[in-house]
Amino acid sequence: MIEKLKQIFSTTLGADTDAMLADKEQAKKLAAVALMVEIIAVDDEQHEAEKKMLRQILAQQFAVSSQVADALIEKAEQAHEEATDFFRFTSEINEFFDAEEKIDLIESFWKLAWADEHIHELEQHVIRRLANLLHVSHKDFIAAKLRVIG
Repeated sequence: MIEKLKQIFSTTLGADTDAMLADKEQAKKLAAVALMVEIIAVDDEQHEAEKKMLRQILAQQFAVSSQVADALIEKAEQAHEEATDFFRFTSEINEFFDAEEKIDLIESFWKLAWADEHIHELEQHVIRRLANLLHVSHKDFIAAKLRVIG
């Protein structure tokens, strides 16, 4: 699986690919951020509130500095543009994340979608699809949404 991520990110990370992806935690972060970027991009309206929320999530959930967060976001945006499906990212998450981490990730997706205080139907559709691909139950999918939007 690490090899697949190396292939995905080799064009965006260049010579740093081996060093950055040697660490399982880095691979987890890159896969998660790539999916978060998808949530932001799906409605073709990138609001500053969503990007701000993404940085907050990275700081809180992954304990990364602002500089590392910006680098991860940039790399994830490039990978997102090159990706043709979610499988590359969801397969990594399914391998590296436990059930609770997956639920937390779905909750992060809802936070991103709700950052502008409106959940677009495409955002909801993508989050539902990702929850299915990540084997998160419908109950946990809805509970995560309710925790975010109250």
